[in-house]
Amino acid sequence: MNRKTYASILAFTLMAIVFLTGCSSSSAPPVVGITATSPAATATVTTAYGAFTATVTLDGIANILSPQPAVTFTAPSTGASCTFANGTNTETDTAVSGVATSSVCTANYVPGAFTVSVTTLPAAVASISLTNGGGVYAFSLSGTEIVNGGPNSYALAGSVVIDAAGDLVPNGLSATANVAGEQDYNDAFGFTSTQPGGDIVAPEALALVLTNGQGTLTLTSGNASGLFPNGNATETLGVQFVNNNHALITQFDGTATSSGTMDLVSLPSVPNGSFAFTLSGVDANAYAPIVLGGVFTLSSGGLTAGEYDQNDAGTISPPGGILFPVPPVTVPPTAPIVTASAPDAFGRGTITGTGFVDNGANPYAAALNYYAVGPEALRLIDVDVADSGSGSAFGQGTNATAGAIASLGAPCAGNPSQSCGVFGLISNNFGFLYAAAGYFDITDTVGGAFEGVGDNDEEGSVVGGATPPVISGTVNFPGVDGYGSMVITSGNFQDVETLGVYLTDPTLNLNDPNNTTSGLGGAVVAELDALQGTGVVAQQTATATTAFTGNYAFGSQDFFCNICEFDFVGQGAVTNLSFGTTATGLLNDPVGLFGSGNQQYPGVTFMAAPLPDFYESTTGRYSLFTTNATPNPFVVTVPVPASNPPATTSIPFNVVVYQASGTQLFWVDEDNFSLALGSIEQQGDLSLVPAAKRARAPAKTAAKAKQK
Repeated sequence: MNRKTYASILAFTLMAIVFLTGCSSSSAPPVVGITATSPAATATVTTAYGAFTATVTLDGIANILSPQPAVTFTAPSTGASCTFANGTNTETDTAVSGVATSSVCTANYVPGAFTVSVTTLPAAVASISLTNGGGVYAFSLSGTEIVNGGPNSYALAGSVVIDAAGDLVPNGLSATANVAGEQDYNDAFGFTSTQPGGDIVAPEALALVLTNGQGTLTLTSGNASGLFPNGNATETLGVQFVNNNHALITQFDGTATSSGTMDLVSLPSVPNGSFAFTLSGVDANAYAPIVLGGVFTLSSGGLTAGEYDQNDAGTISPPGGILFPVPPVTVPPTAPIVTASAPDAFGRGTITGTGFVDNGANPYAAALNYYAVGPEALRLIDVDVADSGSGSAFGQGTNATAGAIASLGAPCAGNPSQSCGVFGLISNNFGFLYAAAGYFDITDTVGGAFEGVGDNDEEGSVVGGATPPVISGTVNFPGVDGYGSMVITSGNFQDVETLGVYLTDPTLNLNDPNNTTSGLGGAVVAELDALQGTGVVAQQTATATTAFTGNYAFGSQDFFCNICEFDFVGQGAVTNLSFGTTATGLLNDPVGLFGSGNQQYPGVTFMAAPLPDFYESTTGRYSLFTTNATPNPFVVTVPVPASNPPATTSIPFNVVVYQASGTQLFWVDEDNFSLALGSIEQQGDLSLVPAAKRARAPAKTAAKAKQK
C-alpha cells in the first residue's frame, strides 16, 4: 500500500471517529414531567373536591414550554368518581405558563376510593388519589301516627346526604342550596307535605349516631306552607344497618311508630324499563284499607304502559287488571292516564294519573312521589291529601318478557325440576289485621300447580303452630310482562286465597336492592280477596340449618289490637341456631304493651333459639313456641325506667321462621294477642357505614303539632 493510499484511509477513519464521538456527546431529548394535586383528598358524595391543578415541566423547569401543552384529567367512568363542569368524567385544559387548572370536580353518588388520571404529551402521566365518603340514603316507612288526634295511618319517605361523621350535609348536585334532603309525609287525615316540592330536610351535625351499626337518625324538616306551626318538625328514626348499603329502620319518637328500610342511592341513572310494584294504605272514600299491585314500563322518565290490580276494602278490580296507557294514545275516558317525571338530585320524582275510580265509584286523580334507590328500585309514597299509602317498585329485568313461572322460585334443593320459594304478607294498620308466611314448591311449571305449608294469624285466629296447614293451588302468568296470580285452594289457608303476583328481576334482592350476590329473585304480591295486604316472594336457595349462622340484623312490625302497634330493629350473633344473649336493639312502643305510656326503649334484648321442625329439611321452617315439649318462645325484654318498676318487662311470643337462604329469612308472630311480620338478614361489611365518633347533645323533642 503506498503512502498516499494509507493517508487517505487514515483521514477517513479519523473523520468517522470524530463524527461518531460528536453524535454520542450530543444533548439528550428534553424530559417532560407532570405533577397533579387536588384541594381535598376526600369529599362527601355529591359535594365538590374543587379544581385540580397540574404542573407540566421541561427538564424539571415549568413555564418554558411553547406551544402551551394540553392536559387531560380523567376520572373513572363507573363506580366511585367525580364529574367536571361539562357533565362528564373527563376534561382537557391548557397549561398556561406550565400550569393547567380543571373546573370543579364534584363527587358522584358512589362512596369509595378512586384515582383521577392526569396526562399530557409527549407521554407523561400523573394521578390524584381521592375518596368519596358518606352516602345518599333513601328511606321509606309506614305505620301508625300517634299525634294529630291519632292514631292515624301514615307513610314517610325521603332521601338525605350523610357524611362519614354522621352529619347531614347539603347535596352539592341539588339546585336548592343548603338542603340536606327531601321528604314526603302523609297521614290522609290532616297532613300531607306540600306538593310538588315536599319538605326540605335541614343540614344537621351528628344526625346519625351509631354503635356497631345501630342507633338513631334525627331529621329536622320544614317548608314554607305553614303546615308546621313552628316552621320545622323533628323526627327520630331507629336505625339498624345490615351492611354498608342497607338498613332496617323504625320511627323512634313520641309522634309515630312504623317499620321500613334505608338504602344507599346510586343515581343519577334515570329509571327505565319494566317494573313491578305494590302499594298499601288507606283510601279516600272511608279511610278504609286499600292495596294496589301491578306492572308498568318507564321510558326516559315517562310511563308508557302498564296494568294493575286494586283491592279497596274488598272491592276488587276486574279480572286481568286495569290497563293504563298514557298520552298521546287515544283511550276510552275510563282508562287511567299516567305520567312520570325524571328524578331530581335527591332521586325524587313524581307519578301522576287521572281516570281512577274508588270502591264507591267516585273518580279521583292519583299523585305518587318516588325516591329512587337505583335504576331498578323505587320507594313509592301516595301524596294525595285524602288518601295515603306507600310501597316499592322493582325492575323486572328478563322477567319483563319471559313470563316464566319457574322464575318465581329457585330450583328446589331436593328436586331441581321444581321451583321453590317462601313468602311473607302483612296487612296495613287499618282494616282487618293479619300476617302470614309460608313455603311453596311449583310442582308443575307448565300448568303452575303448587303445594307447600304456611302460617297465618288473622286477628288471633291462628293456623300453624306445631302442625302448619298444607296449602296448594295454582300459579298463572297469562302474558309476557310478569303480571300474574297465585290462587290458594279456598279454605285451605283461612281467608288468604288470591294473590296478585308481579315478577321482579331474578338478579335483584327485594329486601336489599344494592345486594347483587345473594337473596336474588322473586316477586312482589298484593292480596286480592276479602283481605288487604302486601308482601314479597323470595326464591329459596338453602334450607340447611348450617346455613343459618353468623351475625344477623332483624326487624318486625307488630299489631296487637286495632290501630295498636309496636316496632323494633336489632342485631345478634346466631350460633348453633341460637341468638343466646347477644341480640340487642331498639323498640318503639307508643301505645304501651310493654309498660305504661309512650316509650322508646334502647338496649332491648331478644332471646331466640329457632327449632327446626319436621318440615325444616324441605321447607326451611323453624318454630319459637311456648307450647313445645321444651318451650323456646321468642322473648323480648325491655328495660323499664326505675320510676316505673319492675326493672324489666319480658313478653314471650310464638314465632315461626321461614328460611329462604342463609342470608334471608322471614318470621311471623302468630299469637292470639298479637301478629307481626319481619325479616332476618345476614349482616355484611359495616366498615363504611356513616357513624358519629363523638357524643351529640340531647335531641330536641318537638313533635309534629299538626291539626286535623
